Amino acid sequence: MMNRIYLKARAVEKVRLLVDELLGDGLEPARLSAHAARKLRGDDLPIELIIHRTWEQALIHGGVLGALLAIPITAALWLIGDGLLGVLVLFLGAGVGGVFAALRARIANRDIAPQFAALRRGELLIVATVDHAAIGVIEDRVKERHPEVVVLGTDPAGTPPFP
Repeated sequence: MMNRIYLKARAVEKVRLLVDELLGDGLEPARLSAHAARKLRGDDLPIELIIHRTWEQALIHGGVLGALLAIPITAALWLIGDGLLGVLVLFLGAGVGGVFAALRARIANRDIAPQFAALRRGELLIVATVDHAAIGVIEDRVKERHPEVVVLGTDPAGTPPFP
């Protein structure tokens, strides 16, 4: 059974060193990802950016896209002579697009949502998918080699789900 381990670091250099060590220890590159709130300059580390940081931003982006997609239908309804229905379709398209985009962003960011504040401060979140039996070994190794890296364990909030 595979579980995810969440690690949090402040410096990109430490993240690069940690990723290289984990890859050297036999972890597959596909099972390792790093998350950040914004693109980092001057580093080739593959960082996954947060899709939409807030519900409001996702709602606005999706609403604009939904309205743009509804414009041809609205134009056709205006040509037919039903302008009120055209405006209604435009608002409906914006609303549906906004809600779908916001839900997509919420689902895509569900795993790292408890760490949004740290990501906004510039910290990086490393997510490693490992075998259940190897969790303790990897956590101990990271704590020993990199005391500045915060090991959150298998819970992205950093606290165990049960006492």
